[in-house]
Amino acid sequence: MTTKLFTDEELREMEKRTVDRLTEAIDAGDSEGAKKIASRMYNEFLSMHDLYRNWITATLTEVGQRYGDQALDEIMVEGVRAWWQPIVSNLPKGEDTLAARVKMFASGLHGHLQPLGITEDEEKIEIKLRPCGSGGRLISEGKYEGKNAFLKIKEPQAMTYNRNDYPVYCAHEYAMEKIDIEENGKPFIVVEPAENLGCDDCSLFIYKDPDKIPLKYYERIGMAKP
Repeated sequence: MTTKLFTDEELREMEKRTVDRLTEAIDAGDSEGAKKIASRMYNEFLSMHDLYRNWITATLTEVGQRYGDQALDEIMVEGVRAWWQPIVSNLPKGEDTLAARVKMFASGLHGHLQPLGITEDEEKIEIKLRPCGSGGRLISEGKYEGKNAFLKIKEPQAMTYNRNDYPVYCAHEYAMEKIDIEENGKPFIVVEPAENLGCDDCSLFIYKDPDKIPLKYYERIGMAKP
């Protein structure tokens, strides 16, 4: 093939980060162009987000199917520890920083590219992902059904919050709580999975006074409340 596919200008344009193209459109006053680029950037990120979501779920499925629940539990905890501990460690510290911690955590959840529902009462903050951009969408997209279905953990156990047929991706929530209790005596967040996973919203609770986290959240994963 002797004919070039692209001009030099087109090649230079493809080299740019999408966020830089977005900034250029805004600076040029091209609001419609900026909206199109923003939509493109969202779709680019969502595609990569879902690729890694599917990859880790497929890997966990292979671990569970080949080596059983105990090995899956151990690998789940150590895998989650690698990214969850740094998140918790980097949250603002001190008695007067809870609002900043909640804001920072919510900002991280926006990485799932879905809207949040956040409410507050006297004892806690409740965060819902509407819908859950990772585990919930895996279920609603039918990834746990059919010939190449991802693993559902069959037996009730700590890893599944004592529910049966529990989607393997969702079991990382247990690991987050377990690691926090081991390291800090209390979990930063506790999760209430929806009764109808993939259809209804799961809730993430951040208690203002960690000492008031109900005992049930420790007992369901076989941990003692300090």
